[in-house]
This record gives sequence, C-alpha cells and structure tokens, in this order.
Amino acid sequence: MIENPFTERSRIFEPGRFAGRWSELSIIFDALQSRRPVLLVGTPGIGKSSLVSHVADAAAANLEREDLRAFYLDLEHADTPATVYRTLTEALGQRGDTPAALEVALLADDAPTLLALDNADAAVASGWGAGLLEALARIARGGGLLLVAALDAPAPELSERFVHVRLGAFAPAELRLLAEAYLDGTGVEFAGSELRAVADLSLAHPAYVQRAAFHLFRSKLEPGYDWRAAYLDEARERPVPGAPLPPAVFAGETTTGPEPSRYGGTEGVAGGKGPQLAPLPEEPPVLVVSLALLLVALAVYFAAGLVPALIVAGCAGVAALLLRRTA
Repeated sequence: MIENPFTERSRIFEPGRFAGRWSELSIIFDALQSRRPVLLVGTPGIGKSSLVSHVADAAAANLEREDLRAFYLDLEHADTPATVYRTLTEALGQRGDTPAALEVALLADDAPTLLALDNADAAVASGWGAGLLEALARIARGGGLLLVAALDAPAPELSERFVHVRLGAFAPAELRLLAEAYLDGTGVEFAGSELRAVADLSLAHPAYVQRAAFHLFRSKLEPGYDWRAAYLDEARERPVPGAPLPPAVFAGETTTGPEPSRYGGTEGVAGGKGPQLAPLPEEPPVLVVSLALLLVALAVYFAAGLVPALIVAGCAGVAALLLRRTA
C-alpha cells in the first residue's frame, strides 16, 4: 500500500523534503557571507525551524566553505545562557560556559563556524535570550562566528544590528514544488485546480498546507473521501498552536492569509526610496542684476565707445552694491 508522504507536523529534517524559500535563502546566505547575523521571525508553523535547519545543512555548499562547521541548537528547553555556551564550546572541543570561552574555542580553529539557533523566543521569554543573542552577535561581528536565529514574531528589541527576515506564506510556485517533492515516486499527482484549492483552504500557511495535502492525497487512494471536509474538521479541532485559521476559511469565504515574506532591519535588505536630488541653488538677485548691466556696458562699448561704456559699468557697480546691502 502506498504511504501518505504528507505526514510532517514539525521541523523538516530531510533535505530532499525541503522546498522553496529561494528568496529567503538568498538573503540569509548573502548576510552570512558578509558576517552579519540574521534574525528569522514569523508566526508558529510558518516553517522557521525547517528553514533554519536547512540553512545549517546547506551552509557549507552555499558559502563555498567545505571546512565550515554548522551546529543546530534548539533553545526551547535550554535553561541558562551558560548551558548554551558550554554546549557550543564542548562541541568545538574546548571547555567553558562564558562568551569569552566560546571566543577562545572559535579562535582555536581557523575553520568558520555557523550557529543556527531555533526557538530563541523561549529563551527571550525566560529573560536571558535577548542578552544571549546580543553577545553572540558581537562575537559574530568580530568574525569568529556566523549566526542565524529563528523565533516567533515579534522580534525583541536588540542593541546589536541584525538582518531581519520575516517568513510568510508560500508563493504558488513554492507550494507546487513542495507537492512535487513529496509526490515523487508515489505515482500520485495533484491537478492545478487541486493545488489552488489547497492554497485557498490553507492560506498557503506551510503547516496547514501539509494537512490539506495529506487529506487530498488520501482522497486519491480512497474514492469518495471528502478531503476538504476532513481537513477543515482537523484544522478546526486541532489548530496550529498560536496560528489558528480565521473563521472565514471554515465559512467558505475568501480571505487573506499570512503576508508574503519580508526582508529588512537595520542591516537588512529593506526597501527604500531612491537617491534624493539636492535642489539647485537659486541665483542671488545681486548676481542677476550685475550680469544684466555688464551686458549693457559691453553693448555700449561696441556701439558708442569706451567712455560711455565705463559710465554704464560704474552705474552697474553702484547698483550691485546697493542691492547687496538690501539683500
């Protein structure tokens, strides 16, 4: 019997199951290449854990550093920053539980190190997460560490500068690519109209996409199975914690889902205005009058001779002096 491949309800581990997020990955790796720390934020279930895991898996290839060491660390159950520092320093073959100990461990080897932190909001809610992120960002700024951290929105106020990537709903091409990746080898296909229905019912929210696709796949194996009704019942009874679907979805009404991904922050790829042109300086009235009278003097010189021209030039000088005093 064919097994239903759409069973993911948490972080995606297998690289072959990860699909889409091209723009976000480009922004993240560009930032890491420039040694800038990244904050990846979004609502629960939007795919932050899967993306930060994929960053750790793909960093060596994308940054073209075969010697890069990448560590994924889930902060959901971490109790103190000392625990985090100790875990990292021991992973690097050293000992210690302070930022200084981590820096020494990083300096002991010339190979670059990527730290991918997941569920950093748990540490922030405990009161010590913001300080940890700032300390790690300072280490990253010194060149010894590449840092990307994922947490639920909104992001905390931090004194250190991060590139902010706000993860949003799937684009249509990403949803189609995800379906193709999961359906590969099953002999089952989803029609374009069915994928659009999945997008509408899930609002292209990745966690709900998985659920809707699960029931759609089941309908391919069980004729008469009402996948839409089964999916909506599950979404109503067991919503994604912290990200329930709006009532309009269950009423069959058109509604908008999560915003598309956005990028920005103090060192991000924030959209902004183009370069502003400075206004041209206005000519002072003294200059305008002086030039006019000078032209008159030149005309008189060529037409009537030197003496009349000198008289006119003198008058021009007096007029310019009076205008300067009144300006």
